[in-house]
Amino acid sequence: MLTWTGRVVTASALLCAGLLTVGCQKHKPKLASIELYSGYVSTEGGVLYGRVSNGPPDPHPEPNQSKIVRALETLEALDASALPFASVEVSCDGHPLPAISDDRGYLQVQLPSGIKGPKSAVSVTLRQTGFSADSVQTEVPVYDGNPGLAVLSDVDDTVLDSQITDRKKMIENALLRSTWELKTFPGAPEALTRLSQGKPVFYLSGSPWGFHRRIYSYFQRTGFPSGTLILKRFSKDPLLDQMAFKYPHLKAVADALPNKKFLLFGDSGEKDPEIYARFRSEFPSRVEQIFIHLVTAEPTDSSRFTGMRVFKNWTEL
Repeated sequence: MLTWTGRVVTASALLCAGLLTVGCQKHKPKLASIELYSGYVSTEGGVLYGRVSNGPPDPHPEPNQSKIVRALETLEALDASALPFASVEVSCDGHPLPAISDDRGYLQVQLPSGIKGPKSAVSVTLRQTGFSADSVQTEVPVYDGNPGLAVLSDVDDTVLDSQITDRKKMIENALLRSTWELKTFPGAPEALTRLSQGKPVFYLSGSPWGFHRRIYSYFQRTGFPSGTLILKRFSKDPLLDQMAFKYPHLKAVADALPNKKFLLFGDSGEKDPEIYARFRSEFPSRVEQIFIHLVTAEPTDSSRFTGMRVFKNWTEL
C-alpha cells in the first residue's frame, strides 16, 4: 500500500507525464504539402513553378465520378488552403536554392544556368517552422542555346475544346470536367506532336494553376508533346486582361531561348492573334509562323489575322 508521500509522488509523476504528452501534442508540426507544377532551364537560367499548401495534397480524381464530386474537387483545387511565405529549399542539379512562397503559397523560383541536360533533377523540401511536408521531386527540361525552333501554344480552344466563346458552357465545363472529361479537337495531338518534334515546347494558358494536374494528366494520356505548362495565379496575375498576363510570359520564354524562333499557336476566341501580332511587330526575327485556330464566326482574311496561318481543323496542318 502506498504511503501518503508515495501517492503524492505517483500523482506528480502522472501529472508530469500528462503535461509532457500535452506539450508534445501542442508542438507537433502541422501537416503541409508541396506540389510542383512545371519548369525549365536554359543557357540563360530557368524557373520552377509550384505551390505550398496547409494540409494534405488534393485527392486524384477518378473516372466516372458524379458531377457533384467533380464540382467539389474543382472548388477544392481552386481554393487550396495556401501556406503563405513558406520557407523551402530547392535543390536543382545539386545546387541548394533557398526560396519563399508568396502570400498565396505560390512558388516561382529562378533556376541557375549552366546545367547539363536534357533534363535536370529538382527537389523541394519545406523548411517552415511548425509545419511538416514530404519532400517532392521532379525533372525539368534543359534547353540548349543552339539556333532552331521552339513551340508555344495556348490551351483552351486551341488544343482543348473548352467552348470558351460560350461563357455559360465554359463555366460549366470548368466546374464539371475533371481530367477524365476533357476533350481535344480531332488531330490536335498528332499535328502538334509532328510540328514540335525535337523542339522546346511551352503551353501558356489563362487557366488557373489549380487546373494544372487536370490538364497535365490529360496531355500525358492523349499523346500531346511534353512541355512546360504556364498557368495563371488568380491572386497575382491580371484576371481578365489576357494581353497583360500572356505577353510578359511569352517575352520571358523568348528571353530564355534567345537563339530560337517560335511557332506560335492560338485561337480566335480571345486575344491570341493580338498578343502574337504584338510580339511579331516588336521582335520580327523571333517568329517563324503564327497558327490561329478559327473558333469564331469571322472570315479567315480578317485584319486581325494578317500574316497568320488560320485553320478550322487541326487535320489541315
